Amino acid sequence: MDLKKGSRRGLGFCLLASLFFLYLLPGKSHAQGGMLSPYSAFGVGSIQPYLNVRNMSMGGIATGLSGRGDMNPLNPATYRTGVDTLSVRFDIGFNLSMNGLKERQPDGSLARNQSTSGGLSNLEFYFPVCKWYKMAIFLLPATDMHYRTSTFSDAGAYIGMTQLVHEGTGGIAKAGWGHSLGWGPVSIGANFIYEFGTVTETSILSFQDDSLAAYAGQSEYYTTTKVNGFAADVGITYRAKLKRGHYLSIGGAYTFKSKLYGRRTTMAQGVFTSGSDTAFLPEASRRGVIVYPSTVRAGFSFEKEDQYVIGADFSYSFWEQYEDYGTRYDYNNTYAVNFGAELKNNPQAVSKARHFAYRIGAFYQTYYTAYGGSNLASFGVSLGLGIPVRRSRSLINIGFQYGKIGFLGKGQIEEDYFRIGVSMSSMETWFVKPKYD
Repeated sequence: MDLKKGSRRGLGFCLLASLFFLYLLPGKSHAQGGMLSPYSAFGVGSIQPYLNVRNMSMGGIATGLSGRGDMNPLNPATYRTGVDTLSVRFDIGFNLSMNGLKERQPDGSLARNQSTSGGLSNLEFYFPVCKWYKMAIFLLPATDMHYRTSTFSDAGAYIGMTQLVHEGTGGIAKAGWGHSLGWGPVSIGANFIYEFGTVTETSILSFQDDSLAAYAGQSEYYTTTKVNGFAADVGITYRAKLKRGHYLSIGGAYTFKSKLYGRRTTMAQGVFTSGSDTAFLPEASRRGVIVYPSTVRAGFSFEKEDQYVIGADFSYSFWEQYEDYGTRYDYNNTYAVNFGAELKNNPQAVSKARHFAYRIGAFYQTYYTAYGGSNLASFGVSLGLGIPVRRSRSLINIGFQYGKIGFLGKGQIEEDYFRIGVSMSSMETWFVKPKYD
């Protein structure tokens, strides 16, 4: 049997899939329109951490993992220990998200809304350069914006009722090139990242009563911001070998403050009974800078090799650094705590149930904005399953996550969301000399 031929076939498939989805992901990563969230209206949208389905299923832990198969872009130091010297790894994931919004009305009733979205969630490719040096290429969503709010008010006897609608769509994606090297128990790494995307926000004022407004209709105001820029992450892990195949790993990572260079176009349009008019405002195509905050992460994990792993992460983001075209906002610094565990799959086990990997996790995080006079926070739980593919070292990963943002008791909009993630994690042998039976 020609092992090299089989390896090339698998590698060729991975590369073709990579090129195909690299073409698709920039649009999908920030255009998964459908799931409305009022909390994506701040900044450049809701933050999307660099999580594949496996990490998501483990509550979002990633920084302190450093075993075989534990590589992830949140800590670039994990590439060196996570990738075998003679193998390449490929992970492509999809997600389906559903949410429900609830808001308490002045009369005590509850207003409700439901929405759904889905699309490609991650594309990751890892490969060795030599025993002590590994690389990664990845494309992931960084932020997602999709919101719509509506307010009715009475503007007086000569105008009547008006409706003001605010909408936002778009987001930012990250394309990264990662490097990791080390010796013994210590690994270090760095990601070099290109960020790009478009955010569009719209305000529409409609006059509802034709009989009271001499020029009934609506006025529209559009702002589109296209951004791009460079960012970087650095990371470190230490993996200590204990007794009887046990390991203790600790890790840290830092995302540097970055600048996104934007081009903002503003347009206004009026549509009335007497006709319509469209005009670019004086500040059209204005160039500026959006300053994105830095983040520090730390984590640890305890592992019995090829059996199980448990761990925890802590992260802190400096949102007081955020700046939009020279304007600073009263944003709060945020933090997140993540816990997770995995019972690893054992293909050699007698029990069929042990051929699968089982994952569980939980998280709590704060937000950089306040709503209803109280700071925002969210929490959630997750479950996951790794299903082996016959006659290969690949896994089909399925993950479930439930979370809640905001609380009705604090006068906020309460958002309950449920996410389903599916990914293919493939490992192919590389640089093996041909052998024959």
